[in-house]
Amino acid sequence: MEAVGEFVQQRWGELLDEVGAGAAERYAAGEAFPRKYLIQAAQKSLHGLALPREIGGEGMGSNVWGRVLEEMTFRCDESAFSLVVSMTTSIAFTLYQSGDARLIDNYVRPFMSGELAATLAFTEDADFWSWGTTLTRDGDGGVLSGRKSYVTGGLISDVFLTYAAAEPGRLAACLVHRDDPGVRLIPAEGMGFQSAGMAVLEFVDVELGPERILTWTDGLDHSQLYLNERRSMQASWTVGRMRGLVARCAARLRTTTRQGQPVLDYANVAGALGRMHMLTDVAQTMTHDVLDRQARGETDLVYDAKISAAKHFSAEQAMNLAHQALRALGGHAYYGDEYYGRYVRDCAGLIPAGGTQDSLEITIGALVAKNLL
Repeated sequence: MEAVGEFVQQRWGELLDEVGAGAAERYAAGEAFPRKYLIQAAQKSLHGLALPREIGGEGMGSNVWGRVLEEMTFRCDESAFSLVVSMTTSIAFTLYQSGDARLIDNYVRPFMSGELAATLAFTEDADFWSWGTTLTRDGDGGVLSGRKSYVTGGLISDVFLTYAAAEPGRLAACLVHRDDPGVRLIPAEGMGFQSAGMAVLEFVDVELGPERILTWTDGLDHSQLYLNERRSMQASWTVGRMRGLVARCAARLRTTTRQGQPVLDYANVAGALGRMHMLTDVAQTMTHDVLDRQARGETDLVYDAKISAAKHFSAEQAMNLAHQALRALGGHAYYGDEYYGRYVRDCAGLIPAGGTQDSLEITIGALVAKNLL
């Protein structure tokens, strides 16, 4: 990680400082960070870091990209920046895996250059089989109608990887552009990620040509292909955020006294900081293990239990870490620094994202029961 830290600082350090400078103010105002930062990052080859050289990427693999994402999240006060970047790169990776030259030329390459930004249109507060968004066949193409209730980076994205109910019992996957007739974006509010450009996405009889429809019947497997890669990147982002909280707590505690004595001399305070470090270290070790497995081709591309476990564990420990910070810092964590409030609100969103914690437990438990793990 020391080498990764030096690499990130040399290539993107100035940009991360610039992006992070207005983070607190944007968050308080509910204002998305400027799109120009995504373009600047892409021009510095961030988006193509893990993609193959044959299409203009740097071919460094998921193990390097995940560590870079972690380090960027740790270093930049605008945590929404690395999150939104990773949405585009995850979709680029998924489309590249299709092997479709048209998708690579029309989407993956523009994603790498910064010409286009992409995100996932998935959430409807319902399960796969209860969605209101539908894709209906119309000649060789289809007509999309419905509503996605919470889209990360929606206000600053151009392309939406969208999943919709299609034929009975089937799920379709398609690509929608923000300027397609019938597409409407509405700012969305949630508990956290106030500067990530969250949006409600509405579709009113949006006509899609056949080149925009990725699958009519295998959307469930397709979504798992995306989510499998997404979960490892989510874990990387989470570890970076956890490292940031530990560093901030340690800096505060080093300068705080109680009854004229440094608070770190108190066993309970030192113990809390030690627990925070251990939680973060184990989450990082677990996440790095799955990143390395992915780079070696040792993970299941559709559903990998170890990747799901890394997402689950890091999300749980991120919230545990916030509790430890409150105990160690007392009132300062509650009212003395707005950073802690941002951390708690954002990390609460990790519990349902990328597959809810309960759904991951159920799936992994079923695999254990069948002696497949």
